[in-house]
Formats: sequence, C-alpha cells, structure tokens
Amino acid sequence: MPKRADLSDTYCPVGRSAELLGDRAVLLILRDLFFGRRRFEAIAANTGLGPQLVSARLKRLVAEGVVERHAYQERPPRHEYRLTAKGKDLFDVLYAMRNWSERWAYAPGETGGGPAMRYTHRACGTDVGTATVCPGCGEPLRYGDLKGEPSAALKAEQAARGG
Repeated sequence: MPKRADLSDTYCPVGRSAELLGDRAVLLILRDLFFGRRRFEAIAANTGLGPQLVSARLKRLVAEGVVERHAYQERPPRHEYRLTAKGKDLFDVLYAMRNWSERWAYAPGETGGGPAMRYTHRACGTDVGTATVCPGCGEPLRYGDLKGEPSAALKAEQAARGG
C-alpha cells in the first residue's frame, strides 16, 4: 500500500488542516473535549477507541497546541486535557460537521424524529437547531455559547459504551 503524502507543510490550508483533522480518532476526541470530558478514561470509554490510540492522538493534539495537559492528582500522577484557544477555534468545524450530519447522514426515521443533540443558546434559552446564528437573539454561536441535551437514543448509546 502506498504511503500517504504528508500535507503538514503544504500551502493549501485545507490540506494542512486535513493533516490533523482528517483522523476519525482526533475528531471524536475533540468532540468529547467540547462536551467537557477531560480525563483520559472518560474520553476512551465514550469514544470507544483503544487506549493506545487515544494516548497517541492526545499526545499529537498537545504537540500541535490544540490541547494542554494539566495535572489533577500527584499520586499516582493523573492528568486531564483542556482545549487551548487554538482548540476552541475548532468549535465551528465540529459544529458544521454535526449540522451537516443532522441534515444528510441519517436514513429517514433513523434518529427517532429529532436531533441526536439538542442545543440551546445559554444567553437567551432559544433552541438553535442547526443554526450558526441564534434565531432568538441574533448572536453568532461560538464555543461555550451552547448547552447540549443528548437525545434518548444518544444517551442509550453512550451508556452502552460506558461513557
């Protein structure tokens, strides 16, 4: 099988971002970080990824400056992972992927009649659906602006994975 080309030094911005974000494990880990999961065990359980893969991708995200490692326990040493400003700026990317999927990635009736995750705008309480601007108050939606409530189907799926 031919080796994949490294696009980390290309002038193409899509190629550069794909070099990091074109990995399913990275996207799932970022999703969990956006949902407030910070500890390795919680991320591994909820994503369903193996511990070696989670460890390798978290190290890469730290090296890229997307995530920072913070100690929360000395004995034994334990760390949690927090998004940096660079990581928080990926909110729009993952939110756009979520919105696309809510519209196009499910067969009719597969979601049980609603979104997998219902988002409300923290500032005004409006259900935003898949909007990028709050339909209630007109504010652009950014990292930290939304409160998510998983559907019953998503809750059951997460519970089955141990997340």
